[in-house]
Amino acid sequence: MRRLSPAELDAERRLVEAAQADASRFGELYERYVDAIYSFSYHQTGSHQQAEEVTAETFERALKHLPRYRWRGVPYSALLYRIAASVVSRHRRRAPFLELHDTHPAGDAGPEEKWVGAETSRTLRSALARLPEDQRTVLLLRFEAGMRNAEIARTIGRTEGAVKALTFRGVSALRRNLDRGEVLS
Repeated sequence: MRRLSPAELDAERRLVEAAQADASRFGELYERYVDAIYSFSYHQTGSHQQAEEVTAETFERALKHLPRYRWRGVPYSALLYRIAASVVSRHRRRAPFLELHDTHPAGDAGPEEKWVGAETSRTLRSALARLPEDQRTVLLLRFEAGMRNAEIARTIGRTEGAVKALTFRGVSALRRNLDRGEVLS
C-alpha cells in the first residue's frame, strides 16, 4: 500500500468525520477500501467464500465502532486491516470444515468395485479423522485441494518448512494407522 500525502490524509480525515456525523457516508469509505480488504482476506484465507465473509465482517465491525473511532493521523485502512487480520485469526481458530468427496471411476464400475471404492474411501476418511487437526488440514489442502506448500503456508499461517514437516508427519501417521487398521468404526 502506498503512503498517503498530508493532503490525502486530511481528505481521508474529513471523510471519516463525515461518516461519523452521517452513517450513510460510510459507503464512501467502503467503496474506497473494499477491494483492498477483500484482496488481503483472500490472500490470508485462500478462499473466495471466506474472503467475502471476512470482508463483510470487517466492514460491519468498522461501521459499528465508527462513532468511537479517533483520528490519529494514520490512514483509516490501518484500522480496517487490523480488523480483517483479527477476523481471519478468529476464523483460523475454528475447526475447518473440509470434506473429502468420493471419487468416481472413469468407466462403469461393477457393484464389487463400487463397494470396494466406497469402503476404501470410508477407511481413508476414518484414518484422516484420527490425525491431529493441523496434519489433517495440510493433507487435505495438499492432496484434495491440490495446493502447493507455499499456498498452504499462506492459507494456514505457517512457514513452508512447517507445512513440509506437517505433510511428512501426517502421511507417516496415516500410513501407520492404515497399516495397523486403526480407524474409527
